[in-house]
Amino acid sequence: MDIISHYRLEEQLGQGGMGRVSKAYDTMLDRTVVLKLLAPELMAEEESRKRFLREARLASALDHPNICMVYEIAEADHQYFIAMQYVPGKTLKKLIGGRPLNTESLLSIGLQVADALEVAHSRGIIHRDIKSSNIIITPRGQAKVLDFGLAKLLTDKERATGSEELTRVGAPMGTPSYMSPEQASCERVDHRSDIYSFGVVLYEMATGRMPFKADSSIDMMHAVIHDSYKPAGEINQRLLPGLIAVIDRAMAKRVSDRYQSMQQMLEDLKRLSGELRAGVPDGISVPFVLPKRQVSQGAFSRFFGRVFGREPKIDEPQIDEPQIDEPQIEAQAAQPQTANRDAGAAQDFSIAAGPQKTIAVLPLRNLSGDPEADFYGLSLADSLITELARVKSVAVLPSSLVAKYQNQSVDPARVRAEMNVDLVLMGNFLKAGDRLRVTAQLIDAARGGLLWSEKIDADAGDVLAIQDRISQQIIAGLAGGQVAIDPTQLLKDENEAIRLDAVRTLKFSHDPRAISALVEALTDASLKVKAEAVQAIVKLGEQAAGPVIRMLNDAMDEGDYLTARFAAKALGEIGDRSISSVLVELLRSDDRFVACEAILALARLGETKAVPDLIALLADPNGNIRFCAAEALGQMRAASSRDALQACLSDEDEGVRAKARWALSRLRIADRMAHAS
Repeated sequence: MDIISHYRLEEQLGQGGMGRVSKAYDTMLDRTVVLKLLAPELMAEEESRKRFLREARLASALDHPNICMVYEIAEADHQYFIAMQYVPGKTLKKLIGGRPLNTESLLSIGLQVADALEVAHSRGIIHRDIKSSNIIITPRGQAKVLDFGLAKLLTDKERATGSEELTRVGAPMGTPSYMSPEQASCERVDHRSDIYSFGVVLYEMATGRMPFKADSSIDMMHAVIHDSYKPAGEINQRLLPGLIAVIDRAMAKRVSDRYQSMQQMLEDLKRLSGELRAGVPDGISVPFVLPKRQVSQGAFSRFFGRVFGREPKIDEPQIDEPQIDEPQIEAQAAQPQTANRDAGAAQDFSIAAGPQKTIAVLPLRNLSGDPEADFYGLSLADSLITELARVKSVAVLPSSLVAKYQNQSVDPARVRAEMNVDLVLMGNFLKAGDRLRVTAQLIDAARGGLLWSEKIDADAGDVLAIQDRISQQIIAGLAGGQVAIDPTQLLKDENEAIRLDAVRTLKFSHDPRAISALVEALTDASLKVKAEAVQAIVKLGEQAAGPVIRMLNDAMDEGDYLTARFAAKALGEIGDRSISSVLVELLRSDDRFVACEAILALARLGETKAVPDLIALLADPNGNIRFCAAEALGQMRAASSRDALQACLSDEDEGVRAKARWALSRLRIADRMAHAS
């Protein structure tokens, strides 16, 4: 019988592109585990190995009842392996078995998986291969998501899956039938790709089918990118409208049309579950479903039937007993609205519809750097105010009240507080030679959402003609009802000044798409845009930590260390101590400037658990690392670092010596304060 490290292999469970999967016995801790023996070719290249180990370590830190726990990632006799929690049960794909699950079971499983994904995304971990065969359902109905952090291993290898699924060599990360359109197009993906894949899993549970069928991987990915799927409600006519709306929003082709966070999607699933009385008394990690009225079964049988029960096939007679009480009917009628409540700025908008709104048109900001062009800002605003005054559904503030905001980057919330308005129309202009470019955005002052945006290019020769043309275009857009622009598009202008201003505008936005747009701005070629994006991200706070970690990981994978440095800086300034494990991992970065940012970030967080690592870095060959480590230890006043700092007084680098003296002085001050107290 094979032995690897302290694990005794007992039974092979499967084999695929990742390697062999075996049931094993942990002789040290007396427990059954699953051992994934990674194929040697996956770990042959040093860079691939580093990328995998970094992400796998982050994923292994995830502690959640619906995520399969990783015990160890190690190497023995040149064999890399992952020791994981052994979870008895069936895969969700086998549980579905080509037939739809009942609604209570679907929501019970869906809530658990959604909560697992929400926690992972908040830590910057993207699964990249969410599918029903990567979810285990235990006999008590608990869902466990497998293989977090492992999808990157299969970038250029064949993915071995179930008999019904397609495989492909050299495929993008993921399984074609569950891929998001951007994943199938080999574009950069973020957490919203997982949201799409999870939507496919919900569709599969709701219908017993996959949304797309194809004879090859290429055809499947083409269908994912270009084709429309048959609505789930047409396949299974018993589905609730609210559930159909959740699936459709999750599976939107355009990233900006989907849920922008798993938290939003989770809230909608919770609401549906509550309205159906699918109780989850101890939180969504406990998959208890209230039974319907039945008299022929015992309590356990009713529970088991609800969690694992399947609906009859669509073409068979359906005999399930309906719920007929009044609250149930009312809840179903309300569901289409609740599922879309967070669509916000993604819906069509028109100032001509609904109750009268108060709007402030701010002077457009001059991005030209030419004071002589300032008059455009006021004159364009005046023209817009005159035109808007003719629209009966809005009350527009006069120019005299908004002139004080000229050439300021203003938070719409401040304008709302000072002017008591519902909407703020703000923007900028850039004059270059005989051309004028105007960008305008309409902001919901209460919520910060971006309702509408327009970019207009015009000839700067005739000022009056420009004013008329721009005013007409903007008024037509506002009154006609347009889908709000994706904030990411505001950051793709070729002009640095416009991109910079777009970041400043998004800094004040509460639009759910703003986080992804600002994190993407960290990759901008301009150092000014990167720096401004860091400030904007820090203002957003802890909610931005997960997406920034994801961007940092991607940047490290791609060798884009400049972006990684800015991402690490943003993480440190956000001040969320839950990301400390990420920062400690960055201390090992090949790019020493990234490591420096991680050191300083740990100091700002006061993360004392990192003190041993920081002391070790005082002996690093790189002078910048030693300098930052001394700075961090001094800030934290770590008494255990005294001897190591004392040794640094003879360092060959004068800067390190000076910083060590400063750190030691901080320790002495701390000692005196301790004695005085």
